[in-house]
Amino acid sequence: MKKYIKLSFFFSLLMLFVACGDDDLEPTLALDKDLNTGINSASDLVSVMNSAYDRMTTGGQSGYYGQGFIMMGEVRTDNAYSTANSGRYTSASMDHASTGYGPWSGIYRVIAICNIVIGADSASLEGDQALMSHTKGQAHAVRALAHFDLLRNYGQHFVSGQGGGNALGVPYIKTYKDPAYLSPARDSAVSNINDIVADLQAGISLMNDSYNVSTSYMTKMGAYAVLARAALYAGAVDNSFYSAAGSAAEWVINNGSASPVSAAGFRASYYTDNAVNSIFEMAMSGTDNPGSNGMAFMLRGTIYGDVRILTGDGPGEDLYDLFAADAATDVRFTANGMLGTSQGLPSVLGKYPTMTGDDNVTVFRIEEMHLIAAEAALRAGDSSKALSYLNNIPNLRRATPYSEATLDNILRERRKELYMEAPGRFYDLVRTGQGMPTIDLVKQMNDDLTGQPPGFGSYRLAYPIYLSELNANPNMVQNSGY
Repeated sequence: MKKYIKLSFFFSLLMLFVACGDDDLEPTLALDKDLNTGINSASDLVSVMNSAYDRMTTGGQSGYYGQGFIMMGEVRTDNAYSTANSGRYTSASMDHASTGYGPWSGIYRVIAICNIVIGADSASLEGDQALMSHTKGQAHAVRALAHFDLLRNYGQHFVSGQGGGNALGVPYIKTYKDPAYLSPARDSAVSNINDIVADLQAGISLMNDSYNVSTSYMTKMGAYAVLARAALYAGAVDNSFYSAAGSAAEWVINNGSASPVSAAGFRASYYTDNAVNSIFEMAMSGTDNPGSNGMAFMLRGTIYGDVRILTGDGPGEDLYDLFAADAATDVRFTANGMLGTSQGLPSVLGKYPTMTGDDNVTVFRIEEMHLIAAEAALRAGDSSKALSYLNNIPNLRRATPYSEATLDNILRERRKELYMEAPGRFYDLVRTGQGMPTIDLVKQMNDDLTGQPPGFGSYRLAYPIYLSELNANPNMVQNSGY
């Protein structure tokens, strides 16, 4: 049912299957029904939105939050590498073929479903109008997140000579089955960012916390978290966004229901769906992310195990180096079984612990908001506030607190806290104007013609658009260098 479909054919060819039943807590594929039965009520609208959540869980190398999106945020960097044990994630080389790479089609399928929800005529539907409004608010926020994820993988704003914020972004699709969008052109990166913010503002205004079920669904808290992450990223294009990032992060900290986990509860939080620190997560099941194709098998499985922690003697620090000073106490390291050895290779052990692949995948958690607030305060010149937010994390992890808030220290703490999670080390490097650090060039596989990993501005920092999309859409433009 999860077949590949080009963006330009979405609105005439897309066959949708949506989850049926507003009393279902987990929006998984097993609950789907055919959209052809129609949208006649508030519960039908909820069912359609459930299908958007389901499509966010797709796995595989070009998948979304079910595997590929998270893995590629790490294997291109100094955190992890591909062993090529089964040929997976050799794309860590960043030497992509011009025929295309990445989750382009899958993410636009999510967007298409959101557009169905947003475009539904609530007045003609039976049932709770407030629930319909809340569901449409979820769709706006998820649509914003999906376009943000496309922008940071396909946008040209960090590629040298492409015009910064005026560079090509991605098509921002706001309608379903509109002839004007059958062959969409690419908007600018700045236009994408403004549309993302507008969608999040709309989503926040429409959602009602009384309809919250679990963090497996988008909430106001989740929308503010998306805004915080997206605005932090956008600050590199327009530094006025840093203030918005800080405000959104602090809203989540002060008004959301999530709270940071203690050192004692840190490891257990990865074994718990909808844990207390969760803001928004993907509800996973064996159907969504089966067995040997799951995150755990990719990180340490005996069948695949293609993605491992990168260690080496290069000039850069690997993850083991980062934890060296607090190795005996920091619960994010081997002292708590989070990092270790599997099949003789340095591996992630404590995150995505279930080998059957049915751990929920947390996309946003509250600890990231503290680190975003720290960086926003630092960029605003408030070093005392920045240090307070920054030290909230090591103080909870039995690690040595920092004596000074600097960008390097904040990025260091983000790397220690969020490795192999959805924020992605890759995106922290590019948004702060850095290329890919050197740890071990043999393992990393991503050296360029100079014998080093791609530097900031390299065209290889963005994925190529699929050739099939270019052939089908006369308005589509390929990324620089491909």
